[in-house]
Amino acid sequence: MLKHMRFYERGAGKQFLGILLLIILLSYIILEIFPVESKASYTSKFKDYPGYEMLIKDLQVAHPNWEFEILETGLDWADVIKNETTAKHGRNVTNKNYGEWYCRTCGNKKQYEKGWYCASETTVAYYMDPRNSLFEDYIFQFEQLTYDDTIQTKAGVETIISDCNYLQGNIKYYDPVSKTTKTMEKTYADAIMEAAKKWNISPYHLASRMRQEQGPGKETSLISGTWEGEKGEYKGLYNYFNVNAYGETTTDIIVNGLKWAQKKGWTNPQAAIYGGAELLANDYIKGGQDTLYLQKFDVVDGGDGYYSWQYMTNVSATKSEAEKIREAYRNMGMLSKESKIKFKIPVYKNMPTDRCPLPGLSTIVTENVEVNADKAIVRGGKGTTYSEIANLTKGTKILRIELDSQKDKDGIYWDKVVVGNHEKTKIGYLSRELITKITDITNSNEKYIVSSNTNFRNGPGTQNTTIIKLLSAGQVVTVIEKDQYKNVNKEDWYRVKLSDGTQGYVGAGYIEPYNENSNTYDRVKVVCSDGINIRKEPGKNAIILKAVAQGTILTRTQKESSTKDDYTWDKVTTSSGIVGYVVREDPKTKKQWIESLTSASTTTNNTKPNTPNSTAETTTIIGTGFKTNETQLVCQPNITVENIQKVAKDAVIKKDKETIVAGNVGTGYTVTYNGKTYTIVVKGDVTGTGTVTTLDAARVLKNAAGKYSLENEYLLAADVTEDGKVTTLDAARILKIAAGKLKLEV
Repeated sequence: MLKHMRFYERGAGKQFLGILLLIILLSYIILEIFPVESKASYTSKFKDYPGYEMLIKDLQVAHPNWEFEILETGLDWADVIKNETTAKHGRNVTNKNYGEWYCRTCGNKKQYEKGWYCASETTVAYYMDPRNSLFEDYIFQFEQLTYDDTIQTKAGVETIISDCNYLQGNIKYYDPVSKTTKTMEKTYADAIMEAAKKWNISPYHLASRMRQEQGPGKETSLISGTWEGEKGEYKGLYNYFNVNAYGETTTDIIVNGLKWAQKKGWTNPQAAIYGGAELLANDYIKGGQDTLYLQKFDVVDGGDGYYSWQYMTNVSATKSEAEKIREAYRNMGMLSKESKIKFKIPVYKNMPTDRCPLPGLSTIVTENVEVNADKAIVRGGKGTTYSEIANLTKGTKILRIELDSQKDKDGIYWDKVVVGNHEKTKIGYLSRELITKITDITNSNEKYIVSSNTNFRNGPGTQNTTIIKLLSAGQVVTVIEKDQYKNVNKEDWYRVKLSDGTQGYVGAGYIEPYNENSNTYDRVKVVCSDGINIRKEPGKNAIILKAVAQGTILTRTQKESSTKDDYTWDKVTTSSGIVGYVVREDPKTKKQWIESLTSASTTTNNTKPNTPNSTAETTTIIGTGFKTNETQLVCQPNITVENIQKVAKDAVIKKDKETIVAGNVGTGYTVTYNGKTYTIVVKGDVTGTGTVTTLDAARVLKNAAGKYSLENEYLLAADVTEDGKVTTLDAARILKIAAGKLKLEV
């Protein structure tokens, strides 16, 4: 019950050019401050915060419609941790069962309730660091908690409370007047949905909060309606959210919670559910604490300062609530790529470069070890005082999933290990002196494909293991061990190896044997010599997630997903788990850019480099910073005649009718090679000088304002953002190129 805090805490030509340049500069400044970007580019907003961007990007790839908002707390990280720990003991507590490291460094030995002690700074830092929760299992503690009937349903509520016996069926309550149990013509799930709609609050939040406060299984004294007190004054009272339930003893906690229920008239479950929802809405969500994380850690100033207005004291509570919500979403099929959910992610000043580690400073591994002593006792925690969970003999081979990085008071490193198999699997700690690392124990070497997004863990099971990363549907992995851990946390677990060699475990239900002839997935090879871009969504202007080179192998998960912009787009997944869309072929020539590995065709169109002996592709020109398409040679700024002739020896470059033999090429020049002539387009160079200056920016700005008309190759040169149009944003970018602040690459 010690999860909650009490609610009451808490120049003519020169002049013209000068003016024009000033306008450009102002436009540039405005665009830098208020950038024009697509909804899907939100991950770039996190680039200034260490460790955030790639984690958010992994989630974005798996769930393209999820939205992530930055919450700038303005608070210094070290100050936050101090205020959440030593500045006020008891603000965050943890159960001693988690291990000595979780509570021992705080310095306050007071027990707040049986087994619950003040959490250490390391523990609080771990749970407060948002980067440790930017995984699908835990991300829902950042979900914005307003009501949305397009997402939240009664069925979802029922899933969340399915293991709470006291929330099943119609509402029942004790009436102290008639001294009988009465039944309402509505279910607990009905009441939760009604309260959510009335107070504009997520019913999933209400349901998971009730479950968190009261726990699964049977009812507690705060919601039984039959807890009497000394004089029977508390019978018929209910407090599902544990509002104001605090105290030194269990009895104090119950009495204070039921006194609040009495004050508020919560004489039946519906009244208590409605009342708790109102308090959450008014006292937390409307004050900016509109996520589970912000209700646990008060790092927004709602008018009463920071840190004190916190709903719960259990430091890990929001993670467990987030897991339950995620489970409900998963069971309802709401974790697909089409799901739309909004998240608010806090950032702090002066955060450490790396994520704050778990207490005990352990290193995550997945490796086999062998007992080297006659007797080795595996214990429930780091230390000899913890209970024995297994007694191993010399030669026993087991799995190690964490390396301890700090010795205990007796000079022992305690590594986390997995013993047993199948449903009898146990996880505990073993002295490092008693084990030796050995070669991987494997019984398989089979290609599998990830069938739905899933977490990749350092060990089998969802309990006491650590998420390494998120695997994406269509990602090909190698199963190196199976049938060793069955029915662990209701799932069979396979040990897999990723393309980079990383090992870990995934649930067998999330992967399936990879069959090259499968109608669902096929493997493709990039055969375009220029490589191809993987984009976030179909469309030539969509965000580029990754550029991959010729020869790269991809998994195609959906053929002809779209024909947007006259291209045929296939959906693919990279070996590292990036999911996006690629163009299958050149829409004009029909030359393949990707080729199925299972196809009988050996066509390798557009794959040969420019060499003197080439025959099929001798008219193309490709080099660093320039390449031909059907009619143009597109270049980045400052490409020279010498650069081009290095890869196309007999190429002739002309400006109008004059042959140019040295120096930069400019927009409007032509290059003729093996009988074919291309028009040169230098990105950013709209004046045809071969360099990019402020004059180019001014001309582009005039074009955008309708005061000048750029055409043909000059218009193409102006579109440096490559969005198919020329705007002030292009002018700003060209100004940055001229100032040496931005480098264009082709």
